[in-house]
Amino acid sequence: MSWQYPVALRRWLFLPLILVLVSLGGSAWADTPGFSLANGNIRTGTDLLYLDARFDVELGADARDALENGVPLTMELQVRVLRPRRWWWDAEVAEFSQRQELRYHALSRRYVIHNRATGDRRTFFRRDVALAAWTTLDTVPLVRRSQLESGQTYSVEARVRLDLDALPHPLRTVAYVNPNWRLVSEWYTWQLEG
Repeated sequence: MSWQYPVALRRWLFLPLILVLVSLGGSAWADTPGFSLANGNIRTGTDLLYLDARFDVELGADARDALENGVPLTMELQVRVLRPRRWWWDAEVAEFSQRQELRYHALSRRYVIHNRATGDRRTFFRRDVALAAWTTLDTVPLVRRSQLESGQTYSVEARVRLDLDALPHPLRTVAYVNPNWRLVSEWYTWQLEG
């Protein structure tokens, strides 16, 4: 006959293991790669409506390493302007996407942000400042006021994601199967009146 620990003692032996796993899981969850909306609002201009938004980003280790080794990362903003309908799918008033590229130049030790919609380029010395500028979207034109019917309610939905199709081909294959590369925010919604 073999000797066994009493049931109560076996439970106490597993308690430290469970506590370690829970603490590791909590810290890993806090550093999950992705985008999240920090703040955003819609402004009205004379003829256009504009979106101003700032997203927080947590890059995964693989994406950080790729950036530091000269691989450009492209963030894509996806926007939809919809008119809700009662008995049918929402009517799409406008839909578009806009891309911003972040690249590190090792020779000059600078981060460069290239807005593909406007062609603007900005340079930064620090990665944290460059990431904050990369995920800050100012005065993004949404829709012309003439496209909106007065008295109607509209919703603007927006999200950002890392554009995996913009990565170099050898890295793209790895990024599609690695969950640390799937950086995408939720869809965020704002209501506006026509």
